[in-house]
Amino acid sequence: MRFLRRSLAGLFLLSLTLGLLAWAGILVRDAVQTRLADTPHIPQARERVFAVNVVPVRLETVIPEMTAFGEIQSRRSLELRSAVGGTLIDLAPAFVEGGRVAAGTLLARIDPADMQAELERAQSALQDAEAERREAIRAVELEKDALAAAEEQAAL
Repeated sequence: MRFLRRSLAGLFLLSLTLGLLAWAGILVRDAVQTRLADTPHIPQARERVFAVNVVPVRLETVIPEMTAFGEIQSRRSLELRSAVGGTLIDLAPAFVEGGRVAAGTLLARIDPADMQAELERAQSALQDAEAERREAIRAVELEKDALAAAEEQAAL
């Protein structure tokens, strides 16, 4: 019984598959024949209808109004950079985007404490270097005296 049921199910699936393949073949054949036909099928054009409001013509001055959204950028721009780094402690009131400033206007001040400390360190290093130079000059003078004494000793 099981064998008969499986055989019938297989036969049904086989016939269904063959039927679908035959139907697909007919669809492809019809599409190819339509494509190769001498008279192309052109859909009939419909007349376009436009609805408009009509008013009598009269002479008047019209000022156009336009609303637009976007961003306006200047052709000229300026990038400010400081020669030194530090904390800004003061900004000019005119220092805003799109603001106008005159030549020589102080726009920003950088906290001088960092640069002052750096200057003091450099001055200290300079003083140390000058002290080492003086010590080296004294050492050279002492060595010259020692050389002269050694030459006198050797001459005796």
